[in-house]
Amino acid sequence: MENFNTYLANIDTGFWRNICAENGMLRRYKKGDCFCRAGEAKSLLGFITTGIFKYVITDSNGNEWVTGFVFADTPVGDFLNLVSDDLTRTDIIAVTDADVFVCEGFVVGCLFRENRALFARTAEGLLRQTYNRFLNLYGQSPKERYLALVAQCPEILQQVSLKELASYLQITPTHLSRIRKEITFNRE
Repeated sequence: MENFNTYLANIDTGFWRNICAENGMLRRYKKGDCFCRAGEAKSLLGFITTGIFKYVITDSNGNEWVTGFVFADTPVGDFLNLVSDDLTRTDIIAVTDADVFVCEGFVVGCLFRENRALFARTAEGLLRQTYNRFLNLYGQSPKERYLALVAQCPEILQQVSLKELASYLQITPTHLSRIRKEITFNRE
């Protein structure tokens, strides 16, 4: 799933794996366990060795929305919380059982203060990914967003539920089912 989080093209994931392994400990998460919760001040950085996590926010009506996913061999954490005094804004929840090297966020803060180029590369990649997603929400139809996502990451259909995928695309599961049915029947 290396194509899902495009900001990863600008960073050395092996570097982050080593940082987390050397400065943290390996933790096992069961499906549904939280890596971190919205509203927490404590910052954590993890490196996923196996498993999948989703980023979830809860709106004022109590509805949960998936805002992102992270997969094996990638870092996991709330970037803004890691680099500022801001509270964590999202729940990060295990979609599957997962093993993660977890270290305290201050390790990342020290690294970023020592290496401003590393900070800039990471922040720029995250900004580019987030900005493109934001523009796609307005510039593409749900069907276009779905087709683009499946073209970019075909294996996502086997790794996350359709309900989670619909939430990420900001549509209902019923709407996603209609899109999938339309695509299937138009191929024949």
